[in-house]
Amino acid sequence: MTNKLIFLFFPYFFWISIESFSQSLEDTLHYQLDLNLSGRRISGEFSQAVIRGGFDLDLTYKNWHLENSMTYRYNKANTTLIEDNWNGLVTLHYYPGGSKKLYPGLFSYFDNSLIYRIKSRHNFGAGFGSEFDKGLLNLSLMGMIANGNSSYDGSEFVNSNRDFSTRKNGFMLFILENRYRISKELINFSYRIFYFQSLKEKADYIIKLNPQLNFNLLKGFSFYMIYEYRFENVHLENLSSKNDILLFGFNLKLKR
Repeated sequence: MTNKLIFLFFPYFFWISIESFSQSLEDTLHYQLDLNLSGRRISGEFSQAVIRGGFDLDLTYKNWHLENSMTYRYNKANTTLIEDNWNGLVTLHYYPGGSKKLYPGLFSYFDNSLIYRIKSRHNFGAGFGSEFDKGLLNLSLMGMIANGNSSYDGSEFVNSNRDFSTRKNGFMLFILENRYRISKELINFSYRIFYFQSLKEKADYIIKLNPQLNFNLLKGFSFYMIYEYRFENVHLENLSSKNDILLFGFNLKLKR
């Protein structure tokens, strides 16, 4: 547990080191680091500890753009571990001539879930994206071909005849992101939609939706609410195909 908490604060130390490094790059390197942390603790007849933390790192260097989003969730009720889950997405874009109308990109996605009995799942691939930016409104769409490797705690699936605890798959991946700034940036609304479609099985698809609302309290410091919805049409037997949760906490933003 301690090692995982240290990992969550790694981006802060990364920011300190990159601050001095970026001075030598003049104005060619720009970055934004968002840190968020929330949790609760209950003791007595029903004991529970819940921690959620993560970071979003956004780096731009000339025509290159790197985004890294990582979250971790820990949930233990009495002696039962309910969640010990990681979720990470890394994307690398290159804007030819600085244009964002059509650009190539790479991505790597990792997650695991005790609820869905997923030991590990890793998808990586390449494709193209396009971005529409009008100041208050920022809209982007990416379409990619991906290769996936998943390991499950079980081998019998709903809506699939491929009964293997380790599943390899080819995917089409679509990511839609929309960010909208409201009331002179005092309120920010954003959402991200993932759609994974298996190239081997028509019934094997995943939909993830993550709308988020930020209320800026101080410069670089805000209160946020996130609704996470997840639907997996192919899943292990005796599990639900969907899962959703409403989260809230505080966010610290560092940028240059």
